[in-house]
Amino acid sequence: MVTDLYHQDRPTGRLLSVLDVTDLIAERRHAVRLLLIGNGLATILLASGGFLFVRRMVRPLRQLADRMTAMQGRPQAFPDDRMPHGDPELSALLRTYNRMSAEVQARVEAERRLAERERFVSLGRLSSSLAHEVNNPLGGLLNATDTIRTYAHRPDVVRESSDLVERGLRHLRDVVRVTLDQHRSDTGHRPLTPEDFDDLRLLFQPEASRMDQRLEWRIDADADGLRGFPAGPVRQIALNLLLNAANAAGPGGRIGLTAVAGQCLTLTVSDNGAGLSQDARDRLKGDRPLPPGGGLGLRMIRDLCRDLHGTITDDRQDGMTRISVTLPRMAPS
Repeated sequence: MVTDLYHQDRPTGRLLSVLDVTDLIAERRHAVRLLLIGNGLATILLASGGFLFVRRMVRPLRQLADRMTAMQGRPQAFPDDRMPHGDPELSALLRTYNRMSAEVQARVEAERRLAERERFVSLGRLSSSLAHEVNNPLGGLLNATDTIRTYAHRPDVVRESSDLVERGLRHLRDVVRVTLDQHRSDTGHRPLTPEDFDDLRLLFQPEASRMDQRLEWRIDADADGLRGFPAGPVRQIALNLLLNAANAAGPGGRIGLTAVAGQCLTLTVSDNGAGLSQDARDRLKGDRPLPPGGGLGLRMIRDLCRDLHGTITDDRQDGMTRISVTLPRMAPS
């Protein structure tokens, strides 16, 4: 830098000054480098510490999420020895989850007992009707055997009585077979056939006859159309719907069953009773826990339909209540 010098307003010379800042620049760069390294190390240490802290803090939540995923909708209590007792908020959350899981398990167990109870109630109702169905032919069979003994010397009478005994025994065999098939546990893996609906009619007809009810039966499906649907659940759904319809229609009532098969199978059961109550509709379509009673097997119908990814609808027209269950065709295995 050059500066002019003056004395009494006259220039006397020039002052030349030179400032060397090389060392200052070097020190500044060194300081900046140290600051960057220090900040970087501090950032890494803080990030690592924060990561470890957060990881430790959310470890119970991750274990909780893994447990809920592994249980597939049936949660189990979080172990007490893994509780983060040093974190009151997280401990409170996990204790709340434990209470919720206990309530869910209690609900599942209650619904299982309710389903078993409704299954045995339906079996009891059928048994009382089937007892009449089995007992009625016995009198005729005993008379036929007495006739054979009395008229053993007349071939025509023996032949006629023997035919009567054979028809009666075949009828009893069919009734017993259908009853056993209805409550056999492995029927869910067998494809549905038209004979299943014949069995259902044979199984339900004594109940309708006992109550002097008119039964309308229409099956619009052949063996090929029914092959994509499981026999066991469909039979359970249809039978429980029919039993509820019989109970709603009362003595002398009208009951109908219609089955139509295509891409879906639609079962429609109708009756001329008073219609579905709100409690019965909640059992058939709702999710909230309900006390026992109030609708034979309605919750079982809902569970079976949900397992098969089906839908349930109901309506009332012309004095008839209709409940329709629509089930999609199962993919071939």
